[in-house]
Amino acid sequence: MRESRKSPALSLLSAVVMTGLVVSYFFLPDSNSMHADGMVGIPWLSTLLAIVFLTAIAVSMGLLNYSSFLFTSDTKLLYLPYLIFVLSVPGSMDFGLWHIAALLTVLSMFYAAGYVNSERVRMDFVFGTVLTAGAASLMIPQLVYVQAFLFLYCFYMRGYSPFRYLLASVAGAAVPWLYLLSWSYVFPDSLIPADYLRGFRSAAALSMPEPGTMELSVMIWAGYAILLVLRSIFFVLSRNRERNKAQKNSFGLSVALSSVVILLTVFCGGLETPAFAMAASVPVSFVVFDLFTNGSRAEVNIWMVLLLIIATVQRMSEFLPELIPF
Repeated sequence: MRESRKSPALSLLSAVVMTGLVVSYFFLPDSNSMHADGMVGIPWLSTLLAIVFLTAIAVSMGLLNYSSFLFTSDTKLLYLPYLIFVLSVPGSMDFGLWHIAALLTVLSMFYAAGYVNSERVRMDFVFGTVLTAGAASLMIPQLVYVQAFLFLYCFYMRGYSPFRYLLASVAGAAVPWLYLLSWSYVFPDSLIPADYLRGFRSAAALSMPEPGTMELSVMIWAGYAILLVLRSIFFVLSRNRERNKAQKNSFGLSVALSSVVILLTVFCGGLETPAFAMAASVPVSFVVFDLFTNGSRAEVNIWMVLLLIIATVQRMSEFLPELIPF
């Protein structure tokens, strides 16, 4: 039944658009260059590292799908939409902390899903969940709320040996901060802990949204993303009875994280693009994947076509800002 929902032509077009987003990046006008915001000053090396990390993220999402969500086909409907969205974001091809944070977000979901689905209690999975989510939040402070949620989610789902759970969580949460302090001690000129803490609190602070200050492209992307995520969440919840226990746990995790992401997008001021978009799109992708894999072919095609159009127009506007004020 799932085969009838496949659209080979649309999948091929998606692959072409994704390739076009990568290739066209090398020909962007110098005014749109984002190399100054990246971690690597050598442009070609920065781009190469970005491609390597994006590939690793896509592969890791596929492995997580096979191990926890238990879908064994149509994986392209998971990583292609993610890559198309991310690659259309200005600066996504310049390697930075956001690439590492996105990969760590995948790993945190892997450990969290593994913990709630494992037959025996795995405190090493608890440690890994909080550690990877905490490391991601050091790079993108807004993700500290994701870390806190994962801590509560795993405890709620299993609730086994609270003392051991708390001990493993504290240990996992402490490691990234100990590394940060060690780095500041070894290289005192590169990082001042007090300044970092002030920046961390400022970036993670909650605030009311100000729609009037948003650019047109951000408003269009936000509108599309929020509608797609809400529709996907509703679709996942409507099919909950058809799943086994492991799938229910995994999709429950993804739905909950997607809800957290929506709230952070709306109420966390100062979100940086692509820093937040890359990591935030990871849990959302699994919810959307369920819709794209099991939804009606007509609806899936509409969502995919809209995604391709918005991504293409976004990239064209970078070449022709006067003609396409996107």
